Amino acid sequence: MRVFFILCIMLFGHLIKMPAQYKVTVINSTYESLTLRAVGYGKKAALAVENAELSALNAVLFVGHAGTAFPQPLINEDRNFIESKHKSVFDDFYGGQYRDYIGTSVIVTPFGKNELKQKCITIDVSVRVKALRTYLENKGIIRKFGF
Repeated sequence: MRVFFILCIMLFGHLIKMPAQYKVTVINSTYESLTLRAVGYGKKAALAVENAELSALNAVLFVGHAGTAFPQPLINEDRNFIESKHKSVFDDFYGGQYRDYIGTSVIVTPFGKNELKQKCITIDVSVRVKALRTYLENKGIIRKFGF
């Protein structure tokens, strides 16, 4: 029993120290878009907002959201593989082009420190999923539906 308790502490201690990636929850879903509440981390507010927006986009790209119009991720391949295979496309995308697929970005919790003393912000991000899917299809990253 004691060994189990120690293993649990080690496991949860490790999880707490991990960077929060894709810390998002679904707020609303339509046929065209998905609104997610995302937490972003950074030393400055602008960096934290960018981190939250990218977390929301990456969750749509690589995770999917059950119970919405988009239960499957847009990209069903390993993230590292697909990003290295299409490096120039993702360099442009993460370099700022991703903003074309953000409908709105509304601050929910102001920039400050959380209970773990990490500087963060919580925002509601509306991702234009249909437009993002078309972009990925046109760049040859995913196949068009039915082809």
